[in-house]
Amino acid sequence: MNWLKQKLFNALVLNSCLMFGLFKVVASVVAVDSTANCRFEQVLPDIYRVADTCNVYLLRDGEKAIAIDFGSGTWRGALDSIGIKQLDHVFLTHHHRDQCEGLLGFDSPATVVHASRGEEGFLTPEGVTRYWKIRKARPSGYPSSFSVLPRGVSFVKGDLGEGGDLYWGRHRIRFLPTPGHTVAAMTVMVTWNDKNVFFCGDAVHADGKIWQPFHLEWDHWTPSGAQAAWYGLQRLGYCKIDLLCPSHGPVVINGANDCVELAKRRMMALIRAKGSICEGERDDYLPVEPLLNLNARRVSPHLYQFGGNSFLLVSKTGDGFLVDPFKPNQPDLEALMPVTGVKRVTASIASHFHYDHTDAYPVMKEKYGTEMWMHPWLAEVLGNSDKLDLPYLPAAPIKADRVLPETGEFEWNEYRFSIWPFPSQTRWHCAFMTTVDGQCVFFSGDSFQPPSRWNGTGGFCAYNNSRFDGFRECARLVLRTRPDLIANGHQVIYRFHASHYKKILDWCDLAEKAVRDLCPSRDYREDYYVPQKLDGP
Repeated sequence: MNWLKQKLFNALVLNSCLMFGLFKVVASVVAVDSTANCRFEQVLPDIYRVADTCNVYLLRDGEKAIAIDFGSGTWRGALDSIGIKQLDHVFLTHHHRDQCEGLLGFDSPATVVHASRGEEGFLTPEGVTRYWKIRKARPSGYPSSFSVLPRGVSFVKGDLGEGGDLYWGRHRIRFLPTPGHTVAAMTVMVTWNDKNVFFCGDAVHADGKIWQPFHLEWDHWTPSGAQAAWYGLQRLGYCKIDLLCPSHGPVVINGANDCVELAKRRMMALIRAKGSICEGERDDYLPVEPLLNLNARRVSPHLYQFGGNSFLLVSKTGDGFLVDPFKPNQPDLEALMPVTGVKRVTASIASHFHYDHTDAYPVMKEKYGTEMWMHPWLAEVLGNSDKLDLPYLPAAPIKADRVLPETGEFEWNEYRFSIWPFPSQTRWHCAFMTTVDGQCVFFSGDSFQPPSRWNGTGGFCAYNNSRFDGFRECARLVLRTRPDLIANGHQVIYRFHASHYKKILDWCDLAEKAVRDLCPSRDYREDYYVPQKLDGP
């Protein structure tokens, strides 16, 4: 499992490539080297770019200047090399750490630092403290941002918004909402030497790309962030853009509107990819028998679904086998056991590491002596969950009593199971199959839901480490095994149809292309996946 440890405990190295082709970018500029080892590039007369943790842009008027974004702030020591004596304003396009981490050591009362309304919760001391408290809590959830300062700054004014123009000397600074990377991200606009210059943050990258597109995923399955980004790009594209100045990568000086239009089309492809994994398929839920006064349903004489996520398999010995143990379902299990004749639950197994499928492992062990069985991929994550940054981790590490084969078979009483890695909704996922009452039942956790449930994916996002090659492998596995029933979490059990899984294979190609086309390097493995390492305090 060395690959897993390397993936989880080391941040990905994310690089921006200078792209050439459809759009002309700044390739040759005036450069000034300073004693601070900064390199200022002149974009237009009196507009400079310095490549820092992000692109920082400086607009000079006489000896005064304003900055768009701040980066590390090391460039401040070289301002006099381009004739700047006073920095009046800093405008942050969004709150990400690479945009503003230098503000942590910044102390200049003469400079006013501005951010858009809605960004304060990720910049102020109170907001940042609250963010990290939630972000590091266990059980974990889905973060509201993937890049936040380790501590807040008290002097940022959240005063920017559409229509709230700011006047600096003879210059009118304007603002256009372009969310996506963050909910309240802004494009800063200025007319300079008769050129409309748009400082767009990470709304768009040269050649119609998006820097680190995982920021567009505001939750684990919907396209809400991409939809917001698409609308922002549409509004941006309505404007005549002479110069497009992104936070990463080169400045676009010709074809800026074409660049925005291409990014918009690619964004819509991502929205469609998140829209459905099996478009046109029908729901074919298996009718199940409700049990009077119980939050449980009989699937067949020896298989029961109860609570929100769990299944109970009943042995002729009176033993029970629990699939996907979830704490809130425990009262339902206790009420169900006497109805099924189960006297004790001897083993439990989980399909994936999310806490709503695993957090009752220790409860069952303590109360019933239930052994905790795990696929090795899950055992690795659950046993080290206190060191990881993944969504929906349980409250504390859970150590397996028995580690099952990665691929192979295992037995529980009279039932023989096949088990496989099943990297789909999340990379650390497994599936297992057995015959119950004459029907072949395939337990696949949250992956490959019916078309009406979460668009059929169960959750497709970078933070879950959803992988297109994994989706392909898993769909092919189901097509090879051809089970009778698919038993998933969240009260889902439906009949297998090959057409459903064939459409998933087609979707994999479309979804992979949609993500790859947005990546500046065109390597989605490099650009798309979230570093599984917290940059927090």
